Amino acid sequence: MKKIVLLCFSLAFVFQVWAQERTVSGRVTSADDGSPLPGVNVLLKGTANGTATDADGNYRLSGIPASGGSLVFSFIGLQTSEVQIGERTTVDVALSLDVTQLSEVVVTALNIERDKSSLGYATQQVSGDNIRVAREQNINTALAGKIAGVQIVSGSGAKFGAPAIRIRGIRGVNAQDPLYVLDGIVINDPTSVNMDNIQSVNVLKGANAAALYGNRARDGVIVLTSRGGGRGDQISIDVNQTTTMERVYILPEYQNEYGGGYSQNFDTFSFNPAIHAPELAGLNGMPFAYFSADESWGPKLDGRMVGQWDSFTPGTANYGRAHAWSPQPDNIRDFFRTGVMNNTSLNIGKSGEKYSLNTTITRSAKTGVMENTNQDRLFLNINFKAKLSEKLEIQAFANYNEQYTKGNLFEGYNSIGSNFNQWYQRQLNTADLKKYWKMPDGRYTSWNMGSPTNPTPLYWDNPYTYLYAAYSEYNRDVLSSRFAVTYEILPKLKASVDLMRSSRNEVFYDRRDANLKIGPAFFRTYSDKRIEDNIQGMLSYEKELGDFSLVAFAGINYRTNTRDYINGQTSGGLALPGLYTLSNSSDVILPNNYLEKYKVNSYFVSASVDWKRIVFLDATFRTDYDSRLRNGDNDYPYPSISTSFVFSEVTDLPGLSFGKIRASYAKVGNQIGVYTSAPTYALGTAFNGNPITSVPNALIDPNLTGATTGSFEVGAELGFLDNRITTEFSYYYQDNRRELLSVPIPSASGGSSFLTNSIDSYTRGWELSIGGTPIKNARGITWDINFNIANNYVHITDLGYGVNSYALTNAFRGTSTLGGWDGQALARRDSEWGTIVGRKLRRDANGNVIVNASGLPLTDANQDIGKILPDFTGGMFNRFAYKNFELAFTIDYQIGGNFMSISRMFGAYAGLTSETVGNNDKGNPMRDAPAEGGGLTFGGVFADGTPANVYIGADQYWKSLFGVSEQWIYDATFVKMRELRLGYNVPSSLLSKTRFVKGASVALVANNPFLLYSKVEGIDPTEIGGDTIEARNNGSWVESGNLPGTRSLGVDIRLKF
Repeated sequence: MKKIVLLCFSLAFVFQVWAQERTVSGRVTSADDGSPLPGVNVLLKGTANGTATDADGNYRLSGIPASGGSLVFSFIGLQTSEVQIGERTTVDVALSLDVTQLSEVVVTALNIERDKSSLGYATQQVSGDNIRVAREQNINTALAGKIAGVQIVSGSGAKFGAPAIRIRGIRGVNAQDPLYVLDGIVINDPTSVNMDNIQSVNVLKGANAAALYGNRARDGVIVLTSRGGGRGDQISIDVNQTTTMERVYILPEYQNEYGGGYSQNFDTFSFNPAIHAPELAGLNGMPFAYFSADESWGPKLDGRMVGQWDSFTPGTANYGRAHAWSPQPDNIRDFFRTGVMNNTSLNIGKSGEKYSLNTTITRSAKTGVMENTNQDRLFLNINFKAKLSEKLEIQAFANYNEQYTKGNLFEGYNSIGSNFNQWYQRQLNTADLKKYWKMPDGRYTSWNMGSPTNPTPLYWDNPYTYLYAAYSEYNRDVLSSRFAVTYEILPKLKASVDLMRSSRNEVFYDRRDANLKIGPAFFRTYSDKRIEDNIQGMLSYEKELGDFSLVAFAGINYRTNTRDYINGQTSGGLALPGLYTLSNSSDVILPNNYLEKYKVNSYFVSASVDWKRIVFLDATFRTDYDSRLRNGDNDYPYPSISTSFVFSEVTDLPGLSFGKIRASYAKVGNQIGVYTSAPTYALGTAFNGNPITSVPNALIDPNLTGATTGSFEVGAELGFLDNRITTEFSYYYQDNRRELLSVPIPSASGGSSFLTNSIDSYTRGWELSIGGTPIKNARGITWDINFNIANNYVHITDLGYGVNSYALTNAFRGTSTLGGWDGQALARRDSEWGTIVGRKLRRDANGNVIVNASGLPLTDANQDIGKILPDFTGGMFNRFAYKNFELAFTIDYQIGGNFMSISRMFGAYAGLTSETVGNNDKGNPMRDAPAEGGGLTFGGVFADGTPANVYIGADQYWKSLFGVSEQWIYDATFVKMRELRLGYNVPSSLLSKTRFVKGASVALVANNPFLLYSKVEGIDPTEIGGDTIEARNNGSWVESGNLPGTRSLGVDIRLKF
């Protein structure tokens, strides 16, 4: 009986305990984007009772006492959260990143991940979210203002092109693009990068960081890492839709007082039935415009009835009738339409314990701001990783891009460019030009017709004729792929083999519909196929030796490059109008074929040693054997050594969370072009049916080698207030030796020039970046900021062989000899690189302009008038968040440097721009005759020093400044807002009511919204060039017939499933 009573008492006690316990469940998500967090530890405080969240962030924990208690949620890299349970049975938590725990991991050379605190050289990383903040579609432009020492030199967005990018400025005379590496694969075109597939961008700024990449990395490396697998073991789907509208926003200030012509007098039309159509009889005795002129020094735009170009053009609404001689203030702006861009992206990811898969598909369609211009792009990206066994891993990457571009996108001083700023008439109606560019009977019309009886243009076709009857089409396919196998031979000893291929196929078509002013009908096409193959093998080893650790690897790389280029064009016009094939050429086809092949074999080794993660020492060595150099002297050795000391680990300074100093030295080379070291023979006109070749007159140094750069760098990295504020400073000095130069030689030598290694220069500079999260509080307010500033100076030490100066480019963007009227940029011995020289007004000792007897200024040629490179570059990135709202923007700036505007020069010459109207110093209209109180004067003095105050006609005044480069040089200083985002993240509490949507946001985005400061009106100094060879190699300092700058505004919608 006692046993029965005892048993009942025990059961009652157990039931009472059970009755006091309960089960709590819930979901843990990210406070940043609302995505589920798998693997988060959930612990009942003060006990060992705990669990972890599953792949969807869900958890379930039993044994919770009736009295409640607290749950502790923790995960590496996230802020630990303690939550009171109370009487709840469901507890949901959102965890935030803990910046005090995070050690930034960056992808360095050869796709190797390193802890940033261990690096002895400068590198800076930007996350994919910050790259995509305003949905910019080009990787170079998206970096503007975000990285210290990186400058973007862009052109107009109307061209669909990629801007040039400078990492630590221009390096010597023969600068080249940085190397782009995506998931370990070298890519040749940054426009083939899918922005929606980028996880992070790491910029290796100096030779010290990039030495392991060999002779292609002297000018820096941009390492791109694609997105990995999904969130947990379930399929994750991200959908992004962006629609933006683009408009021209900066144009010169035009005058609207005077119309086309060379004088302020009209001609009078005299109808002659023998030569004129009957419809023109009503114009008899009427004034008519001087439409054969391409300047606007004509009569005052006073609204009188005047016969104009369309009055004498059959088929127009105004044929045979005069209409008002009135200004058209917006005729240039009206030429440009609203461009529209639609970008749709789908990302699918899935991860498991031993694999991850990510696929991104993006379609981008853009209509340009000019008629008949558009671009379509398709991207497909696949990233797959799998661990097949405990020792065997494989990786596969594939990135495909297909691009089609259509339109007349030429610019510059030429007949096909958009030359409204140089030659035009201010009374022209854009709507009429668009309506009547081509008549139903096939006739092309022009405002610049020769005379009332001669419709043939004197100088210019209708601008819409250029767009619709003279345009090009461009198709490009780019495929980059990589397959890697890694095998663990022994513990900590791994072997890997990488197979990589990058291919690019381009097909280009250029056509002209009929015999236009720019030339006869023609067709031109080219095909350009490029392939790069890499086979790389590597052994890596890691070892812990007490307080020391070692990481080392060694490898080989075998690279082959091929290019097959062929083009052809018709001559003498087209035999059959409208048929665009080479076989339709009226005369003999003009073909050209180019084939190049070369190989580079490389050997490399690297070793990294650290002591207690406090002191680090790295050393690397690479040698490239390049077939483009002569055998026996075709190797490039690249050594580097770096060290860093994390002194914050051994000192306790108030407020200092992290402190590191670093230093490094490296030597890299600069590759030379294919066949540069060997003479090639040109094929001439056949003689008696036999081909003839000619010996080139450009001689080549038999000992030609690639240039070398020795780079020394020191720096410091500091973190304050638990790393809420960080700063990084770098100073570098680069010694550039033996760059190539083609030196003029006497004709008696048998040649005209001699290509040799002769240019020596040095580059020095510093970079400073300050960033962090100054504000982050419980009220949901967060402020992230990064500010950077940099200085870069390039000095030409010696040009060799007695050469004192070398012309980089002239104002028409072509190389030439010194002495051109239009200004030149020089590399000059013992001077700063990029000095701009040209004509200046001659002045006396007191600064007075010296004029001749007619009052026209005297000038002096070959005078220093500016410099290309800026004194400082930099930027600032800000992100503000309040609860679910977000505001982010990027500022880009430049201080110093100069550029020359050919458009402003011709605009004044042609009487188009606002400075050519208004009153003179007498208070009279400057375009009135000097005898009537008009005109302008240079003042100044005559050659003998006596005062001069001769008034000349306004047109004579402005035309006398044609070619006086000094007058058209401007300060390139600017401050520009590059990106702007105003967004809203839908709360997870609302999304929880849906079954599938796990994250959603909507935002207004803008690119190039505001030019906040510039010292020149009507021109955006940030868009004066960028996709030209000169912009990349010799700087960008000339604006000449450039398309105007654009800005875009749109909506960005993101959904996560």
